[in-house]
Amino acid sequence: EKLSKFYQQATWSRGCDTTSPVSTGTSSEVDRDHLVKTCFADFDRSIVLVVEGEVNGEKAIIAAGRVNKVHMSEDMTCALQVLPQFAKKGLGKLLAQDLIAVATAEGAAKVRANIHSSNTAALNFVKSLKFNISKTSDPELVQASLELKGKAKL
Repeated sequence: EKLSKFYQQATWSRGCDTTSPVSTGTSSEVDRDHLVKTCFADFDRSIVLVVEGEVNGEKAIIAAGRVNKVHMSEDMTCALQVLPQFAKKGLGKLLAQDLIAVATAEGAAKVRANIHSSNTAALNFVKSLKFNISKTSDPELVQASLELKGKAKL
């Protein structure tokens, strides 16, 4: 019940990635199918990191990130999101660094993320982490990628 209340009150950024929580249109609750996709983790393929904090006096997840192994590849994809009221305080950078460390420990050759091309905040963020930006076949998306040191063991 507390988690449901938290998600009802949370205002997650939209348009950053395809896994952003969305309203069902009939209520302010996050779609259950989205939560299943976001919260389910197959540790052979993906690792999820969460950051807990306090929202309105209650313990809550204030940021989450995930790295996923790409099938038949040495690459991993990554995504992260921070509640807007906790943005621009260094939390996203620390979480991103931890995700990169996990990908490195898992033996990934590269970490990549798709970002909406109009999301200048996200683009500036990944550039600050030394990601390279390249165009994709979709004009609304760009791909950020970071080459990792070491040989992949995936």
